[in-house]
Amino acid sequence: MISTILIVIQSLLHPFHVSVAEVKYKEEKKALQISIRIFLDDLEVALQKYSGNNNLDITKKKNWNSVNENLEKYTLENLRIYDAKGQMDANYIGAEIEGDVMWAYVEVEKVKKLKTITIWNSILIETYDDQENIIHFRAFDKVKSARLFQGSEQEVFVWEE
Repeated sequence: MISTILIVIQSLLHPFHVSVAEVKYKEEKKALQISIRIFLDDLEVALQKYSGNNNLDITKKKNWNSVNENLEKYTLENLRIYDAKGQMDANYIGAEIEGDVMWAYVEVEKVKKLKTITIWNSILIETYDDQENIIHFRAFDKVKSARLFQGSEQEVFVWEE
């Protein structure tokens, strides 16, 4: 009964499910730097399912090692970057909590030439049917954006210097 009441309250306070990924091409470093903002309550549900630990509280410091380990695996499974040669190696940098969101950081190194990049982002899509993942990709003083959702989890970005 209490969990039902909490779900109703949560849906009233947080009526939509969205994450935002900022992708920045750092030409001098030949790298893509990615920051992903995810609401804590949504992420907690996803990580509980992912880890099999229904009691995982992602805001408690004592749980941070487990949270960070699961978040790394979950993020790298659900955020994939491809160039013309195939999937690029992404490195999970870490995460931090800011207010009611979790920031997760990923970097792709050795991006020699930025031409065509495909980004697959299925974060939280397995958890929420109405999940939307917004991507803002910044390169060469331009910004391109995409809105991804269930059934349309990827976007191709074409860049010309």
